Amino acid sequence: MSDPTPATDPAAHDPRLHHDPVSGRTVFVAPKRAMRPHDADRPANSDSTTDPRDWCPFCAGNEHRTPPAWLRAPAAATEPWRARIVPNLYPFAVEDPFAAAVAGGQAPLVPRPAHGVHDVVIESAAHERTVAAVDADAWRDVWELCRQRLDTLAARSDLAWATIFKNSGPQAGASLEHLHSQLVALDFVPAVMQAEMAAVDRAPRLFADAITAADRSGRIVAERADVVLLVPDAPRQPFEAWILPRTPEPFFHATTPARGAAVADLTQLYVTRLERLVPGSHFNWWLHQLPFGSRPSAALRAAWHWHLEILPRLSAFAGFELATGCHITPLSPDESAARLRRPVTP
Repeated sequence: MSDPTPATDPAAHDPRLHHDPVSGRTVFVAPKRAMRPHDADRPANSDSTTDPRDWCPFCAGNEHRTPPAWLRAPAAATEPWRARIVPNLYPFAVEDPFAAAVAGGQAPLVPRPAHGVHDVVIESAAHERTVAAVDADAWRDVWELCRQRLDTLAARSDLAWATIFKNSGPQAGASLEHLHSQLVALDFVPAVMQAEMAAVDRAPRLFADAITAADRSGRIVAERADVVLLVPDAPRQPFEAWILPRTPEPFFHATTPARGAAVADLTQLYVTRLERLVPGSHFNWWLHQLPFGSRPSAALRAAWHWHLEILPRLSAFAGFELATGCHITPLSPDESAARLRRPVTP
């Protein structure tokens, strides 16, 4: 039987969702991801390697290399921008008017278009490579833009859940060194989120008890407003950390300005401490908040704490981790917290 979608059809390159019934794993098949630019693709020994503005699509002056921004800071176009959120040119989820949202936000059981929104959060107009180099006020602007964008997406009935994630460094999956994150909204709730939600349904004080345990064992690294940076009890890597509010709050996009600023301050503090401990370290972070709308129960909304998980990539996930989902770390959570708590000295 011939392929009903010719290779010349632009839709043939649109992302699709596939489901593995044995593992329950969902896979995004996204051909355009192979075409995204990489720092490694810059020609060696050429003028283009000396000034990043000659080639970097995220630098100020190269706005024509990205789609128009959804949001920018400051908002006034008459002022130079410090941060922007733009559509991703190489998405793994796209707006598909013919894709029906999965009932109840469940993952697909048959291949279908990957319907959603995939943005890039450009976190600096200058070619910065580390969060620690960004002015503190400008870094707070980044998180406020993310909160605003999530709030807009949360109002859409065709989307079920959204996250912000960062790949910092090639070992963490970053293709471009210019400081950026990604924001993705999907029409289903991923299995990892469903597992976390089920755990909190069974034990509504799960987050509160985790914070209390971190208080007692000295694993609170820092605190701003009522938002804490802590090392979890079972870190997958040395210096893994979580950022979350002390009191329940289901959605980051509905948080207060003070909590949003606290997340900005704590992420910047964390990166500064991590770079002191492991210079040049790569890491990922991602936001877990509840699904949009009425999908979560009232009891779950009352117990949930949105949280940002930060995972350094100090060693590769090898066969045992991939085979079992179990992890091996050489450093205890208490020692990781103790080292992260030490202030940075000049």
